[in-house]
Amino acid sequence: MEPDLLSRLATLERSNRRLRTSVVLIGLALSPLALLALYRSPNLQPTSLQAADSLRVRQLIVVDTMGVVRARLGAHLPDAVIDGRRLRRGEDIAGILLYDDGGRERGGYVTFSPSRNVALTLDTRERQVALFAADPDDGVAARVWGGTNWVEMRASTKGAHLNLGQSNELVVQQPPLSEAEVGAFCSGLKDALRRITPPPPQEKLLAECKQRMPDAACRRCLSSQ
Repeated sequence: MEPDLLSRLATLERSNRRLRTSVVLIGLALSPLALLALYRSPNLQPTSLQAADSLRVRQLIVVDTMGVVRARLGAHLPDAVIDGRRLRRGEDIAGILLYDDGGRERGGYVTFSPSRNVALTLDTRERQVALFAADPDDGVAARVWGGTNWVEMRASTKGAHLNLGQSNELVVQQPPLSEAEVGAFCSGLKDALRRITPPPPQEKLLAECKQRMPDAACRRCLSSQ
């Protein structure tokens, strides 16, 4: 190869190396600027920074790291399950239920349908022990109990009462129910019984009634049904 041609090829090769180096350096310099421009672009904000205005679902289930359900928020919530047995609530409920790390239901804040009552409850791992409830129109009640003993407060525009029970029987009621209140409770009890088939045994009805009224008033009410 001629000397002039060799010299020209060497010169071109050196120019190419310098050009490649320049391109790499320019690219390295522009990369941070390009990333910064993308980050600042209003149309390319990270989705994690955006908040949804609303979320429309029937139920949300929260689980812990072990996969145990710890909370349910939704409509048509399930019945309670204790020791593998399903316990019917009697009405459809919507709201929030809380569970411990063993999956046991430990309370909730729910509304009932069709009664439209609302209640806040607390449970041990075995049974419900506290209730704060309001009906859709007027009445409100708060009750705490352990085993067969309880303390209960009730109030409405018609009156207020403090009740204490021992061994599943009302032992203190202040002030005592008026005749009108006894009649209203008795009427409500009979209405509820008409919707139950087959009807509960008389002894069970009497025991339930005696949690709200004295023994004599309960026997008079149930004997007239």
